[in-house]
Amino acid sequence: DYQQWMGLSDSVRSCRLIPHAGSHRIRLYEREEYRGQMVEITEDCPSVQDRFHLSEIYSLNVLEGSWVLYELPNYRGRQYLLRPGEYRRHLDWGAVNARVGSLRRVMDFY
Repeated sequence: DYQQWMGLSDSVRSCRLIPHAGSHRIRLYEREEYRGQMVEITEDCPSVQDRFHLSEIYSLNVLEGSWVLYELPNYRGRQYLLRPGEYRRHLDWGAVNARVGSLRRVMDFY
C-alpha cells in the first residue's frame, strides 16, 4: 500500500538498484561538519530521540550499507535514501531540516 510508505500516488516513476551489503554502519553527529556528539549505529533504530536523546542530526557518515532515514519516529514521515558517503549537513541528503526520528538498514527480504 503506497500510503504506508508516504507515497503521494500509486505510481512509481523511478527506481534505483541498491547493492547488497553484508554489514551496515552509520555515524550520526549533532552538528554540521561532523562536530558535536557522535553516535554509531549498526542496527535499525525506531526512535533516535528515545535511544540517543537527539531529535536533530546535522551531519552523518554512512560507512557501510545503505540506510533509509525517516523524519518521524517509527519509520514514518519523509524518507531519505542514504548511500555510503559523507553528508556534511542535512541539505546534502536533501532534507529541508535536520529533524530525524528513525532510521533503518536497507536489507534484502526474499
